[in-house]
Amino acid sequence: MFGLTKNIRKVSALALTALCVLSVSGCGGEEEVELEEGSYKTIPMTDDKGEPVTDEVGNAVYETIPLESRPVTNDAGEEVYDEQGVLVTEYYDPNEKPPEIVYKVGFVYGDTMSEGATHVSFEAARQQLEKTLGLETCYVENVLVGDFPDAVNVLQDEGCNIIVAASPKFASSVDKETRSGNMTYFLSFGGNGTSSTSSSFGGELYQTAAVCGMAAAYNTENNCIGIISDPGEYNVYGVIDGFTLGTLEVLKLSQSDVRVNWAWSNDHDEIEAAVDDLISQGCDVIMSYMESDYPARYCEQKGIKVVANCGDLPEVAPDSYITGFYFNFSTYIVDEVRAIVNDNFNPRHYTGDIGAGMARLVDFGTAAKEGTADICGKYYDYIKSGQAKVFTGEIKNADGKIMVEKGQSLDFSNIININWLVQSVRKTGSFTEIIDNPVSSDLVVRR
Repeated sequence: MFGLTKNIRKVSALALTALCVLSVSGCGGEEEVELEEGSYKTIPMTDDKGEPVTDEVGNAVYETIPLESRPVTNDAGEEVYDEQGVLVTEYYDPNEKPPEIVYKVGFVYGDTMSEGATHVSFEAARQQLEKTLGLETCYVENVLVGDFPDAVNVLQDEGCNIIVAASPKFASSVDKETRSGNMTYFLSFGGNGTSSTSSSFGGELYQTAAVCGMAAAYNTENNCIGIISDPGEYNVYGVIDGFTLGTLEVLKLSQSDVRVNWAWSNDHDEIEAAVDDLISQGCDVIMSYMESDYPARYCEQKGIKVVANCGDLPEVAPDSYITGFYFNFSTYIVDEVRAIVNDNFNPRHYTGDIGAGMARLVDFGTAAKEGTADICGKYYDYIKSGQAKVFTGEIKNADGKIMVEKGQSLDFSNIININWLVQSVRKTGSFTEIIDNPVSSDLVVRR
């Protein structure tokens, strides 16, 4: 057998041709063999100081590097064969470092940034990415479900190779993108699927909602508490029921009177009508669970005490808010993106709770009665330590049917799938209207 010699033939730039010749050694001395075109590359020689090497007439001297062969694979990692069934191969330099990947993260928001409640948490995570990992980020806002693929394309054109889908309504769209072979990485809020390039995440927000329910019950004067929510919110029944069960930590079942009105997060007229209706029913404390912070702003205008899914309530409703609940996405998103950058991404479905810092509570405001922070702080600690389970029976639904037996508790795998309201919800109303021609996003990339 012949073997390639360690000494690779040196040729000048003038001597390069379509065929390359290398010396091989055998028992009869050295002889030259021709390398197949494409199975080698020529690069300029440099000396020990990194300076270019030239021949006696000043021409650059090149060295010929033989390449190795490997099978060609498709996007799914499968080997490719031609029409005759022959394995397709390609030549590559095993010593060549792959080009450095520059990562950029794009966020897709389902509402406008100017009044986003949930988006405040995502914006905090976006800023933390820039600060901690030094990555460039951007976002597209007010994106409809049907426009999600276009939003992804726009962000990819901007160089984004990691995309955070910041609304549960995009979960199915993310699944379609990953199934189509899109090699961009996705982090999907509210989804539950994974793939080689995508993770999904959520959290046990009902825990801090329960503490807020206790606060609302402690601050109501007539035991009538209103809830306004978008039916498309993450774990919407789990959060509403968690809040309502929290009211029972203060009020008896016969006392607790909770009213629920549904409205879309992006429709101010619906929100105002839903809030006004709750006030007309006698509700003196209102809880908002929406992507928008407009319900809290409107309650501030009306002088009604409010609890909301909003991390910046001190700025939104400084005189009216009691407390609030919100997600802290920063730790999770930074950790996932860091794993992608470091090439050790492990797709997963993640749900964090109070103990993990994913579900947070807003500091109590000036509208809260004296003693609210103390009583709610104890309940918060019980939930965080695991001593208190929010969904512990006996729990009946609004029709009086037992949904959780006495002494039994639901875990999050059950709570995430709840589609019923608890018995303390005395009345519901819907202010949602079908919009035939919703206004789509301008798909402008913002930073």
